[in-house]
Amino acid sequence: MDYQNGRSSHDKRKRRRTRRTACFRAVCTLICLLLVSIAAFQFVGLIRGENEKAPESSETIEYPEKYIQADSGQNDTASPAPDIINALSVEIAAANAVVVNVDTNTVLYQKNEMEKIAPASTAKMITALTVLEYCSPDDEMRVGAEIEMIDSDSSIAWLMQGDTLTVRQLLIALMLPSGNDAAYTLAVNAGKSIAANNNLTDQEAVKVFMERVNEKAKQLGVTNSNFVVPDGYDADGQFTTAYDLAIIAKACLENPVISEIVASYKSYEKWTNGREVTYNNSNELLNPNSPYYRPEVIGLKTGTSSRGGACIISAAVIDGETYICVVMGSTKESRFQDCIDILDAIEVQ
Repeated sequence: MDYQNGRSSHDKRKRRRTRRTACFRAVCTLICLLLVSIAAFQFVGLIRGENEKAPESSETIEYPEKYIQADSGQNDTASPAPDIINALSVEIAAANAVVVNVDTNTVLYQKNEMEKIAPASTAKMITALTVLEYCSPDDEMRVGAEIEMIDSDSSIAWLMQGDTLTVRQLLIALMLPSGNDAAYTLAVNAGKSIAANNNLTDQEAVKVFMERVNEKAKQLGVTNSNFVVPDGYDADGQFTTAYDLAIIAKACLENPVISEIVASYKSYEKWTNGREVTYNNSNELLNPNSPYYRPEVIGLKTGTSSRGGACIISAAVIDGETYICVVMGSTKESRFQDCIDILDAIEVQ
């Protein structure tokens, strides 16, 4: 009996040792697998790290990989960002500026060009481009109560409810005298057309239109802008950069309808309802009778607002090459002189 009990105890101890050995081996196996996994993860991370740059701070605005479209808004693929050579040495009053040689795709001058700013009426450029995405220049639009949506101190084209005119004529009213009333007539009519719903309220139609405005801007490669109202009047949440405006300006130059309009200092039109109107361009660089007149200038758009200051986006052809000059946050007179000083610097470079 004592022998049997001793043998039983011995067998039990042997089984316990066997179980402990099995557990120890299992734990060792798991630890080995874990170490192998960690090593593999670190190796993959090392490989990725050699091929990927660390993300920039979210507060830093970098030049976008996309810059400007190659053709009049027909191709949504934007070309690479321009080379930055800073070839110009010039002092200007404007707070924000950028100068781009369109033909060589180079930035010649920059001053706070990536800082977020109010666009003022320069936003009408993207309004015009968006309208022509959905409306033909020969389409007719009727002016309605939407012109009452403008602010009391707005620049206007003296539209009256009941006027009937073509989209092209409304674009002239938008771009030359910088009519905020024309901006809302275009936005409301285009918004209803986009939604295929003429029963939209004016506010609803503007909202639809502005959604497409921001979509259009993104298609062009604009990455640091948000447009809230079609006339560019100061509004909360609305901003752009001088750099983004250069992108939009190039698209305007490539659009045959807009480029023809913005190159004119004066325009006479007879509207569908029989009204005859003559507009002068607010861009003094195009005015032959102005001390700021420069014959090489071919556009583009002025703007003034409380938040944005006095602005002008000009374009000029010098020695066969096209230059875009964005001047923002200047004064009413200095903006034109800023452009002249930049053009002079381009000519002697």
